[in-house]
Amino acid sequence: MRFADPRSCPDCRGVLDGQPACPRCGLDLTSMEARQLWQVLLQADDLLARAGQHRLAPVGQPPAPQPQAPAQPQAPEPRAPQPQAPPAADPFVAVPPTWQPYPARGSAPPAEGPPAAVPPRDAGRGWSVGTILLVLGAFGLVAAGIIFVTRSWEDLGLAARTLVLLGVTAVIGALGVWVTRRPLRASAEAVWSVFLALLTLDFFAARHENLAGIGSLSVAGGWLVWGIVALALSTAIAVWARPHVNTVLIATAVASSVAITIAGIGAGGLGDDWDFAWRAVIALIVTGVLALATRPAKLPPTTLAARAVVAVFFVAAYVAAFAAVIDHPSPDELAGSGHGAPMLLMGVAAVVIAWLVPVVRIPAVALAVLAACALVVVPVADAGTTESAWLVLAVLAVALSAVGTRGVDDWMRGVRLGAVPAVAGIAVVHIALVAELFATMGNSLGAPWEVAGDARLDPGAVADRAAWIVPVVLVALVATAWFVARWPELSAARHAPAAAVVALAIGGADAVAALKWPVWAAALSLLVLAAGLVVARRRTHAAVPTVLVAWLALVAASLASASQGVSAATWLLGGLLLVIVALLSTGDQLRHAHAVIGTGLVLGGTAALVDLLDVADGSVPLLVVAVALALMAAAQLAPAFRPVGLTVEIAAAVGLGIALLTPGTSGQVSVRWTIAGVALIALSFVAAGRRWLVWPGLAALVVAYLALIVDSGFSFVEAYTLPLGAAGLAAGTFAAVKKPEISTWAVLGPGLALALLPSVPQALAEPTGLRALLLGAAALAVLAVGVRLGWQAPFVAGVTILTLLVLFNIGPYANAAPRVVLIAVVSAVLLAVGITWEDRVRDGRRIVAYVRSMR
Repeated sequence: MRFADPRSCPDCRGVLDGQPACPRCGLDLTSMEARQLWQVLLQADDLLARAGQHRLAPVGQPPAPQPQAPAQPQAPEPRAPQPQAPPAADPFVAVPPTWQPYPARGSAPPAEGPPAAVPPRDAGRGWSVGTILLVLGAFGLVAAGIIFVTRSWEDLGLAARTLVLLGVTAVIGALGVWVTRRPLRASAEAVWSVFLALLTLDFFAARHENLAGIGSLSVAGGWLVWGIVALALSTAIAVWARPHVNTVLIATAVASSVAITIAGIGAGGLGDDWDFAWRAVIALIVTGVLALATRPAKLPPTTLAARAVVAVFFVAAYVAAFAAVIDHPSPDELAGSGHGAPMLLMGVAAVVIAWLVPVVRIPAVALAVLAACALVVVPVADAGTTESAWLVLAVLAVALSAVGTRGVDDWMRGVRLGAVPAVAGIAVVHIALVAELFATMGNSLGAPWEVAGDARLDPGAVADRAAWIVPVVLVALVATAWFVARWPELSAARHAPAAAVVALAIGGADAVAALKWPVWAAALSLLVLAAGLVVARRRTHAAVPTVLVAWLALVAASLASASQGVSAATWLLGGLLLVIVALLSTGDQLRHAHAVIGTGLVLGGTAALVDLLDVADGSVPLLVVAVALALMAAAQLAPAFRPVGLTVEIAAAVGLGIALLTPGTSGQVSVRWTIAGVALIALSFVAAGRRWLVWPGLAALVVAYLALIVDSGFSFVEAYTLPLGAAGLAAGTFAAVKKPEISTWAVLGPGLALALLPSVPQALAEPTGLRALLLGAAALAVLAVGVRLGWQAPFVAGVTILTLLVLFNIGPYANAAPRVVLIAVVSAVLLAVGITWEDRVRDGRRIVAYVRSMR
């Protein structure tokens, strides 16, 4: 027998045919109870099925005989592993019901089988129907009260109004007491919310009607009084209800925060003729006092909500006080008229809050520090000069950054956070000085070599200030960088010297421009500072970034460009200093950049110095060529240059190319190219891995020779090409003798082309002239050498040129002879060739083979 039968009623066992209710007894099969019953019946069937697996023999019957084992044991046949049945459930453990309703109206009955496992429903999740009804009911009551007060209140008399107010509020209050004692948490939240809302309506309606004499209160006073009363009532209700519901009502916490907000707004509106900053401070004081008044009740939600409200009022009061300081910056207004008192009170309040509330101690201390800085800097900046403002800012930045290194607790963290604006202020001052520095550099580079070395720098249009303030802010910047780098949050105490050095390098460059020093003094001071950094890095192993040396050298070079004499010395010294830094900076990837900049400054300084000495024309590029070649040689031969040798060599080669291409007379160009060619060829023999420099050297010598010929005024082409061809033939002959495996075309072809080909066009134009005779003699000599030594290139070149000369010599006579003679000679030659064709072919093949057999 099955208990869960979808075709029979669980009550009367009447037949069902998919109906939503039993046709016999009328049981509603779609109700919640019927669905739970269906699950219970399914569990009963499941328990019965599992209990049937453990059946015992009936009383009075012997147990069934056990089968005897066979005499010979047989190997069992292999069987697939069977899944083990799950252990039977404990019959005394309640199984949570699953939801499986009866068939819906008009649907077919479910198929028989084991019940499906459906997870139990969590009744604690989501809003229940009761909660939704409570919320709707509370909202409806509040809405009804508002409508009644706004629409029907005037139709009632004074007594009726009083009774209505007291009656409805009393009924809601009694209902709140009843549901709290039950205890019904959700109902208590809703009812007490309605109660407090009705009390609010009662109070303001009573004030409107001047009940109990409260009509004399102003709007702001009414808000203040009701905020205090509502806070007291909300706190009292929360304290009384906590033992009954075992928690703090959220509705009372929200009501407390609203009450504190209303009281604060009311307190801030009492003084209509007061400044907004004072009203904001008074509102903050009232909200703070009310928030502290809730602490003895020990209601965490109320305390949290009160703190949030106080935080909002604090921010508003702080902003208002800061705006008052900015709007009234003079000392008379701040001190005499009291416009600075709100900011002072806010600073004190921040310290008090930091002492009472450790959670917000860090931002509270920072706001206190910021308030103190504002009260000091703003009046000084308004009443004093730029110097006084910068001085106060420098003192504050140094003092606060130094104090910030004294500890790691929340008080010191707050001080460091509050010191950030002062540190940023001193940095902004130096940013303005950097802008002046770049303006000065632009003026010097825009008009180079136009002033004397003792002329003062021109930074352009800058603010009028005393010169003494610049060193003060420079020292402040260095000290602030030192202390800030030692703050625990940065974890960079070991980098404090580097931070101070960076500030010194930047501030020093700013100072020389802001102080308007003479050009030589500015350049010299920056170079001395750069040299000092190099010495400090070398001897003390301090963490001095090498990029600072390059920065100072470049700034000095830019400022010195205003004067030729200063620029020559500055570029040379700065370039040498950077080259030294590149050689000493092991493992620094920036050393290659230092080497390039240093090489460029050395070459530029050389050019400026030679031009300053007023020597002969063309000496400037000549000496630059010499210095560039010396640097290239040092980069390859000196062991100290090995780490940056390639970089220096490339930079020097670029300078060498610029100097070689500098315009000049043919003689000057010839001299500098000759020196470059000889030096490169010599360097190719002494520098390992630089054998290929012989080719640029030879090319430089060729250019030098061509320039020399141009300067000599020769007009015939052989003067330019024949010496080069002779040199090429000599070198090719040497190579052909030393390396027999090389083709003669590769080693002798360029020399033959330069020696013979340039003369061919003019020799063919005058085949009976002296040039043709000399060219023929040269071709004959080349042919003889090719035949004697078996070299293909001179043999072919000699035969070709001689053939061309013979043809062009016969040409005029053939052209002068009658056409009949010419036709007869050609015909005779063709006839002779045809008769002896086979012999000519054999001879031609021998000639081709002979030529091919040559090198």
